[in-house]
Amino acid sequence: MMHKYFARRPWNVFREIISHYTRPSDIILDPFCGGGVTVVESLKLRRKPIAVDVNPLATYVTRMEVSPVDLDALKLTFGEVRKKVEREILRLYATKCPRCKAITTAEWIEWEEKSGRIMRLNYQCNTCSSTGEKKPAIEDEELAERVSKAFSKDVRERNLWYPDVSIPDGDKTKSLLNAGIKYFHELFTRRNLLALAILRDAIQQVENPTTRQFLELVFSSSLKWASRQSHMRSKIIEGWAMHAYWIYPKSLEINVWKTFERRFEAVCRGKRYSNQEIGNCKFAHSFTDLKQNADCLILTRSSANLPIPDSSIDAVITDPPYGGNVNYSELSDYWVIWRDKGQTIDKKDEVIINRTQGKNLTAYERLLLGVLKECYRVLKPARCLVSTFNSKDLRVVASFVMAASEAGFSLHPDGLVYQPPIRAYTTTFHAMQVGAFVGDFVFTFVKSPSVKANGTLVSKELDKFKVDITRLIEENINGSVTEPQLREKAYRMLIPFLSKYAPIDEPSCREAVDFFESEIEKYEGHFKNLHDQIIEKRREVYLSSKNGKRSRISHHQTLLG
Repeated sequence: MMHKYFARRPWNVFREIISHYTRPSDIILDPFCGGGVTVVESLKLRRKPIAVDVNPLATYVTRMEVSPVDLDALKLTFGEVRKKVEREILRLYATKCPRCKAITTAEWIEWEEKSGRIMRLNYQCNTCSSTGEKKPAIEDEELAERVSKAFSKDVRERNLWYPDVSIPDGDKTKSLLNAGIKYFHELFTRRNLLALAILRDAIQQVENPTTRQFLELVFSSSLKWASRQSHMRSKIIEGWAMHAYWIYPKSLEINVWKTFERRFEAVCRGKRYSNQEIGNCKFAHSFTDLKQNADCLILTRSSANLPIPDSSIDAVITDPPYGGNVNYSELSDYWVIWRDKGQTIDKKDEVIINRTQGKNLTAYERLLLGVLKECYRVLKPARCLVSTFNSKDLRVVASFVMAASEAGFSLHPDGLVYQPPIRAYTTTFHAMQVGAFVGDFVFTFVKSPSVKANGTLVSKELDKFKVDITRLIEENINGSVTEPQLREKAYRMLIPFLSKYAPIDEPSCREAVDFFESEIEKYEGHFKNLHDQIIEKRREVYLSSKNGKRSRISHHQTLLG
């Protein structure tokens, strides 16, 4: 992955969707392009994607993922930046090797946030080749203090820049503001902030605009690992991994230059792949350009008002925001302020549930409806809108289904498939939480002349749904079925009902959703007990494997005498 973006979807699922619903040269619209999976897979399959997102980080990451670059020229430019700043930045992390006493470099420094003291350092010695961890020496603490005290003077005298931007109030920023962190730069240690400012300044001096842009991408990618949100998870070094701002009690200060080197290699691997699989992607400036001789159109704007003709798109393939599951713009501000000279994102048109923005479920559905109506307008007749969707909250799923139906779409008879998570997606921080809904429903809606359902049947269908849902819950409640597993089964029953009757009887649809949620709520205690049992089993397995490992080591040592 060249750059972090939140809640990326499995590329193989989207590749299959694109292959099934479109042909080469077809035009595909993704109105919520996010991390760019639709665009990347479309270009690999020789389709023409239109990527739209109100979030500038999304469109930036997407554009850079598919932009071509001369890797030899990029490596030469990286070498020039290395010559300018590597030694200077590494000096900021200087430490003494405990084995040979030579001056070497700390890979990372762990801090106790409460006391503001260094707990330990990880080093790699170039003199004796030893690596490992060490306790901080007096000179380690003195260096950190010296860099911190001289920070303002160094920045001023060298005319360096960093985003001195206050953190706006938000659902996800409240935790920082309540902890007394008022500015984004306070998420960084003074040492890492200085290293970033020095590195950024060197990159800005690169004359070649293309290689400069890609080093800016490497810099932006490095930010995930540069803040106090980095930490140790067991023996794994984690950058910012959550869908929230959070500084752990023990934070990691990771060497900025070493991070930049690693992220450079990651970007080179990504560009080697995209150069081979996509080639020289030509960006369009308009829909007309795209039709004539370009490959891809990327727009940073709301998808509720698109510069695209009626009935001109062959397929809409997307993954919209799932209510308030991920507050993309609030979290993306962390990166955008470095790119846009301190400007945070305009969140007015973001389709989201966010209390601070005054957007509840009703507002979310209204904003989503505006986008889906526009998708209906630009889509060719009898063509499909295919969307993944994932939420533990049925009310959010219902808002999506009802918005699609009210926009004019019809759910295809075989248009509801549950896609279990691929292995890589089960190891994320979010997915590992017991009770997380980690798979996706794949919806297929069709743009076809609407056939109004018989309104007189709604009442009977609603009564039948209530009986069926009650039976479903009773049949599954005494076993080991978790709440997400039960919801998956219930959604299969409810979603066709919503799609069928939303355009003619919204209150009955709301009643069906509320009925299910109220029934599930009755068994909150059961699901909590099941949650605790699963946690305990995981703990027992972990302890068993740990004890087994110790036993094997002890046995091995005995054999060695």
